[in-house]
Amino acid sequence: MSTTPILQTPSKDYPETIDNWAVLQELKILQEKLQEKEVADYVTPVDNREILQKLELEKDELTSIITSIGFGSILTGLTTFSIALLGLLLAWKPMVRLEKVARLIKLITAILEEFESQQVETLPLQKVPGREQPIDLMIRFPGKEFLLLAIRSFGEATIIYNESRGMLYYKRERKGLNKLKPDPLTDLSEQAYWLKKNRRDFFGSSKGVRKPMAKVLVIWGQTKLATHQEHLYTTLGGQKFLFIPREGGACYVIHQTQVIEFIRAYLAHRQSQEQAA
Repeated sequence: MSTTPILQTPSKDYPETIDNWAVLQELKILQEKLQEKEVADYVTPVDNREILQKLELEKDELTSIITSIGFGSILTGLTTFSIALLGLLLAWKPMVRLEKVARLIKLITAILEEFESQQVETLPLQKVPGREQPIDLMIRFPGKEFLLLAIRSFGEATIIYNESRGMLYYKRERKGLNKLKPDPLTDLSEQAYWLKKNRRDFFGSSKGVRKPMAKVLVIWGQTKLATHQEHLYTTLGGQKFLFIPREGGACYVIHQTQVIEFIRAYLAHRQSQEQAA
């Protein structure tokens, strides 16, 4: 079948021929621009600096709570093992929350330093109904790309992926392997599904919801990431990252020190995909 554009016959009213194919291409470009505008129009803007201030305030409040619990035990002279254990239990949840908030402050600050000029937005600690564990951090470049991050630390341990069992394990010196519980990769997949289904406002439009969202497990601090077999790595922007295929969507697993490099490489990768489409 011929693909030659059909040119209309000139008439008195239209002395120049009309290239139907060119007109259709112009309409397609216009439609794409309108779709991009739709995303920008309906994404609620985020004030990253205000979010950081709120996290800093929560950090100060949690520090005060933990200090008060410890100081109160000393004042009352309660030094028995059972009372000491009770004090530890009372402070445990605030301590866990404090550690998470401190990590997020550090991570968001680094992300803003690198990507604020690209209109990056950070949404930390989004609650998921029925689940104790919140979404640690969602990153979005409005109308462009979305990333979902879970941050985990296991002290002085090494994270290993067992391909035959499809599970992540941690190993400490002179000890065997232990499963990561709860499984952070399962958490990421379920969180991504919930976001796409229930929080379309995060994505701005139906087009935004359909865009891929990178699910990333960030191993934090002293916890190390083991070297795995070559086929478990994928290349983004010329760099290799651990990429675990699984039911519910593949997940990247990176170390804290790789976060900025990963985001930069992922954005470049997605841009090349869009240009090739």
